[in-house]
Amino acid sequence: MRNPAVRIGILALVITIVWTMMEHIVGYNTTNHEAGQYARMVGSLVFWILIFVAVYQRRKQQGGVMSFGQGFATGIGVSAIYSLGCCVWYALYGEVINTQFKPTLMAFERAKLEAEHLSADVIATKMKQVDLSTGGSVLSYVFLVVFMFLMGAVLSVIAALIFQRKKKASA
Repeated sequence: MRNPAVRIGILALVITIVWTMMEHIVGYNTTNHEAGQYARMVGSLVFWILIFVAVYQRRKQQGGVMSFGQGFATGIGVSAIYSLGCCVWYALYGEVINTQFKPTLMAFERAKLEAEHLSADVIATKMKQVDLSTGGSVLSYVFLVVFMFLMGAVLSVIAALIFQRKKKASA
């Protein structure tokens, strides 16, 4: 596969799927949300790093020359593949593989908020945010895709700016 955006986008998605299943096996998404709240960030972190790798590989593939637009397009390609694929994966994981993810996460988050002795209104507001961000509805999955894609777009701009190289003038 010659296109770094496709290759790296699929790699980021595969890493996220494997990592999620490892989290599942050790209980980070069911019985140990204390560790899981941090472990769940690994997939996103890998995705963000791989945007830079893909843009760098695009420049390398082109003999060290790359415009901002080419770098940005590569990063956006990674972001589109990853965000759409990841959304499908998380929907499958939360709705089929681990149906206890959302209820156990909601209980964990509620216990944390109650331990902080927050008012009932504040707890209710924060729990609505958790509910919306943890899947189970079409809207939550749309937000997931949009958020991941936009974060990927921002990082694509940064990566394209860092790795752009103009062709040297011939003498």
